[in-house]
Amino acid sequence: MKKLFAIVALVASMFVAGNVQAQSMIYAGYAPESFIQTVGSSTSTTNYQGFCFGFTQNFGLSKGIGVAAGADLRMNKRSGQSSLWILQGSVSETQVLVDVPILFNYGININRDVTITPFIGPMASLALVGQTKGTDPIFGENTSNWYGDNSTWSRFNLYGVLGVNLQFSQFNLFGGYRLGLIDLNSNNNITLKTNGLFVGLGFAL
Repeated sequence: MKKLFAIVALVASMFVAGNVQAQSMIYAGYAPESFIQTVGSSTSTTNYQGFCFGFTQNFGLSKGIGVAAGADLRMNKRSGQSSLWILQGSVSETQVLVDVPILFNYGININRDVTITPFIGPMASLALVGQTKGTDPIFGENTSNWYGDNSTWSRFNLYGVLGVNLQFSQFNLFGGYRLGLIDLNSNNNITLKTNGLFVGLGFAL
């Protein structure tokens, strides 16, 4: 949590004293995520569907160079079937996160209306909710909290993000990749990291 506040404070301090131009954008995107868990020499991957929406401001530092800071709300979701001997049940998993990206970028003007902007930078992420709901014919419905009192899972993650944005007039199409840099499980015998692609649409205000 302290890391998240430190990153936000750093970006804010960059612009308090400066007279910089800023462009705002609201956006929504498709952001699936893979949870990769390693136990000893065995590795397993769990894939989640993901969606996000948020707001960002791009601050111009010099000609073509900027840094975009903002926040979004993101949800990971997965559902499937579970089995106990010959009995069938269902399982549903949900994670809700707040992301704070800080992305350095360089705008390349193709013409008056079209700009291509590669971007790269860190993204702090804090999980608000994480739970698994299961239903079976014997025990009925049960819920497991990912971040309960005895959990070894961490709510905080830090990503490295890279991608590109295509802006046409006020409309934006963007995509890229995020790589989780932190082991989310404090158990010494287990490593858990995340990554995923993303694509989205934005509108400049």
